[in-house]
Amino acid sequence: ERASNYANEALKAKASPEFPQQSELKTLVSIIDGCKFSAHAYSVLEDDNSEAGTTTKAQKTTKPLYERLSQYKEDQSLHTKTPNVFKLTPDMEPIPCKPLFFDLAMNYVELPSLEDKLEQEGKKGASITGF
Repeated sequence: ERASNYANEALKAKASPEFPQQSELKTLVSIIDGCKFSAHAYSVLEDDNSEAGTTTKAQKTTKPLYERLSQYKEDQSLHTKTPNVFKLTPDMEPIPCKPLFFDLAMNYVELPSLEDKLEQEGKKGASITGF
């Protein structure tokens, strides 16, 4: 539609007979009109096929608009309050709750001795209450 508008504006602006590309612009406008009419006809044929019960797989899909930009289809759901244009949130994926770290250096670390903190065999330590 935009190309057709630009070509028509160029034809109106350059209406003088010395404009050499005038015939090419008229040919371009006729080609653009033919493409628009054929796209509309294909759309009508698709709607007729879906009403007759011979729906194709492409008509049954619920893909968002950005995934089917190369296909022309008059989708009535795009005129509603919640059109299926783009999926904003990514799909949910399960992830581990804790990251896994492998501490390979632990085998080579010398830990301090805790012998003095442990109770001796002969001594009885204080109980929970301290008596």
